[in-house]
Amino acid sequence: MNFSFLQRSESRKYNYKAQVFTPEDEQPTTAENFDPNKFGDKLRTNWERRRYSSRKSATSNMRVVIWLAFIIFVLGFLGWKFLY
Repeated sequence: MNFSFLQRSESRKYNYKAQVFTPEDEQPTTAENFDPNKFGDKLRTNWERRRYSSRKSATSNMRVVIWLAFIIFVLGFLGWKFLY
C-alpha cells in the first residue's frame, strides 16, 4: 500500500462532457432492431465503471480509518505518558 501522510491529495479534475439529445439520432428500440450483443457490451462497460469507482471510494475510506486510528493512538500515548 502507498501511504503518504505529508503530501496533499491531488484535486479532482472536472471532465464534463455535454450530452445533446436529438430525436433524429435516436431510434426507438423494438424487438426487430434490438441487438443483444450491443446491449451486453454497454451494460458490461457500465458495470466496470461502477466497480472502479466503488474501489476508489473504499480506499479513501480506508485512509480515513487509518488516520483516525493513528490519532487515537497518539492521543492515548500522550495521555498515558503525561497522566501516569
